[in-house]
Amino acid sequence: MKAFYIDKPYYSSIHEIAVPVPKDDEVLIEVRAVGICGTDAHLYLGDYENPYPTIPGHEFSGVVARVGKNVKNFKPGQRVACDPNIYCESCDNCKQNKQNYCLDYKGLGNHVPGAFQQYMCINERCVYDIGDLSFTEASFIEPLACVLHGHDTVRPKFGEKVLILGAGPIGLMHLQVCKNDGALFVAVADIKSEQLELAEKYGADYTIFNDENAGDQLSKISKTGFDLIIDCTGIPKVIENIIPYLANEGRLHFFGVCPASIKINVSPYEIYQRELQFIGTNSLKKTFLAAMRQLQAGKVQVCDLIGDRITLDELPDQLKRVAERKTKLKTIVYPNGFVE
Repeated sequence: MKAFYIDKPYYSSIHEIAVPVPKDDEVLIEVRAVGICGTDAHLYLGDYENPYPTIPGHEFSGVVARVGKNVKNFKPGQRVACDPNIYCESCDNCKQNKQNYCLDYKGLGNHVPGAFQQYMCINERCVYDIGDLSFTEASFIEPLACVLHGHDTVRPKFGEKVLILGAGPIGLMHLQVCKNDGALFVAVADIKSEQLELAEKYGADYTIFNDENAGDQLSKISKTGFDLIIDCTGIPKVIENIIPYLANEGRLHFFGVCPASIKINVSPYEIYQRELQFIGTNSLKKTFLAAMRQLQAGKVQVCDLIGDRITLDELPDQLKRVAERKTKLKTIVYPNGFVE
């Protein structure tokens, strides 16, 4: 079968390898649709400490091809998606429902082989039956689950004013969840006009082109600032510049992943005096099922968030383009041929 490898930073290729054999508690999945995540681009760029070569890919869906002898809840032919976070469920952190800090954590696509291959294995406890949800929509379950974990932490209260920085797929999912949560209004800022048009389609009350005039627009929208600002850009300067637009007692949600070595300038006195809160959320935490149900119910729409649809053979060139920020929205990869 074919598998996509990041051989080392800035180098990737397609390899021919054997179809994996599931262990007793594992499911072998024929991969149908995989989304390219920003994490995959960071792996390509060498931004994370990671063993190479590696098969990335963790936002995926597929069909059960074979099961290990101890698997109880799945059988060949079932349509599934998977939580790519493999927790031990035995360490002190897991026992406190802090699985995203598992002391024996293994992440699909970095610690163990990911989904950019035609077939892959994963523990049964990570697998979910998607019913009649399309394979392409199901590839959005994982990123939406991360969004929902964020909202579990910073959920806007009724009547609060929200600003989202970044109108990519993540920002547009945050927008829809905020609207469902009952925010008074949601504003979205970006530097791409077509993505701001999508934000309007998905219910943004205000859209702001994030140029030198953005500050004036933000002040007009809310003279007292925003109760919740969600950063989906991961750009330190964008975050630094938005702090003055937080309302007193406002919350700044660090959702986008900034480079690990970069700092921002912030006044501790301002945090104290205005009772500001800076809040980060990491990955997802038992929110996969909720995300799947949101998609099945049509509460969150994702079809317009798809940019390019490609085959596995096209992935080496496409991941390079994603890392260089030359693509639009979410690229979906189809390792076994195009499907809905």
